Amino acid sequence: MTVKTTSVPRRHLFFKCLGCLRGELDRIEAAHRAGTLTTTGNWTPGENLDHCAIPFEEGFDGTSKKASFMAQLFGRMIKSMILKPKRDAMRPGFNVGKSNPQLMPRPGVTYEQGMARIRRALARIEAGERMTKPSPWLGPMTHEEWVRLNLNHTAMHFGFLTYPGAPQE
Repeated sequence: MTVKTTSVPRRHLFFKCLGCLRGELDRIEAAHRAGTLTTTGNWTPGENLDHCAIPFEEGFDGTSKKASFMAQLFGRMIKSMILKPKRDAMRPGFNVGKSNPQLMPRPGVTYEQGMARIRRALARIEAGERMTKPSPWLGPMTHEEWVRLNLNHTAMHFGFLTYPGAPQE
């Protein structure tokens, strides 16, 4: 059954840095191993992880996606809002599948595959690689802007993943 993600319970997370994101990935992994990881949204934990890796990869590798002129105009208008380092910089409820099916998680992706994908993306940063490719929606982006975008994006999605003792922020 599909749930309305704007009204289901979720944690309101904020990641100040990539280390904060890595810490949450470690807690998610421990909960998965313990069998206590659940989701309040429409995607499985593996789908959430897989989807969250995509913008990291786009920042490194670029994309062949083309956003419509209107989507680009809207993206550039809201760019500063979604890149702000604040709680709830991104809100749930935007259906990416309708306008951008390439951003959807891979069909049938497992937890292990999703976790491996996002950890590979973080390892690229740790190895010194920088995300500098333009976004099809937001335009030119610095590495620091890509990092903030990804921290805000993963915080929103990981808010739907829950486990005993899960931090609220």
